[in-house]
Amino acid sequence: MLVVLAVLALLTRPNEVRTQELSCITVSIIVPSAVGSAGDLVGRAVADAATKLGGSAFRVRNRPRDIARQLIEDAAPNGCTLMLDTQIQVAFEVLGKGKTDWREFKPIALLTRTPMAIVLSAGGPPPAAPKGEKPEPPSFSGIVAQLREKPESVTFALVEDPLEQLLFLRMEESLGVRFRIRSYPSGISRYRELVSGPAGLAGFVSLKAAAARIKETQLHVLAVSGAFEPGMLAGVPTIGSEAGGLTFGIDHGLFGPRDMPNDIVKSLTEIMQKVMETRGVLADLHNEYGTEAALITGDGFARYLENLAADWGEMIQRQNNGGRLGQKS
Repeated sequence: MLVVLAVLALLTRPNEVRTQELSCITVSIIVPSAVGSAGDLVGRAVADAATKLGGSAFRVRNRPRDIARQLIEDAAPNGCTLMLDTQIQVAFEVLGKGKTDWREFKPIALLTRTPMAIVLSAGGPPPAAPKGEKPEPPSFSGIVAQLREKPESVTFALVEDPLEQLLFLRMEESLGVRFRIRSYPSGISRYRELVSGPAGLAGFVSLKAAAARIKETQLHVLAVSGAFEPGMLAGVPTIGSEAGGLTFGIDHGLFGPRDMPNDIVKSLTEIMQKVMETRGVLADLHNEYGTEAALITGDGFARYLENLAADWGEMIQRQNNGGRLGQKS
């Protein structure tokens, strides 16, 4: 009996060792943005749902981008250290601004897309209209028509961020217009200008910020970049109505170390599929920011990034925006 047990132990041990190598007590999701940012909120929603599935505990760790990149590059490819990031990895590559491109990581799964609102600063309460009339708010179609007739007649507040810059150029190209660009060092400084600055400045804000400020007549919400009209901004058109069906947003996906084995990638994608199928995972994010599940896993995610890089590269060549993205006004 002892001999039989010993033989069985030897036969089963390799599988047990392999299982231990694939198992993580804690999976760290590195988020290269601050607590409370869109990436942080998506990461925490996904981590909480993945932890509730049982097995490994998923935890978000917020780190500056350079440190986050280094943590993934140095991590063992065992699935215990991941990074949640946007398609900014592709923007870095296309604009030549990154120390590494997305191919230095292993694409695991695209998880969500969050649309944006295109707004126009109101410059304070509107002037009183003649008795019995209501002031006519600016419309998206009207702004587009104005720009097509007179390029650069409207200024767009653009943050010095490669992803936002490329999304802006895609929007501009699809609309067939050309804005005048005013650059801002951060989203906060741009937002302050939109809310309290002079009237007529356009820009991107979150759907949550747009819904809050439209009630206070500080912003005119012209359009949203998603495919559907969001509930919190009823009556606001989608950008596709003027841009040939264009939709875009901030996409968040999971990446791992470049040498991560395919079987570990498969295990992680199965977890993420279950997370995205769990009822209510994105409920709060959807209600406040319009975030939707956009699950694409493994090789499909890699192809999505390849196609995006090709499309953006061709767009830059067509538009020849060499120094335009860096212009100040």
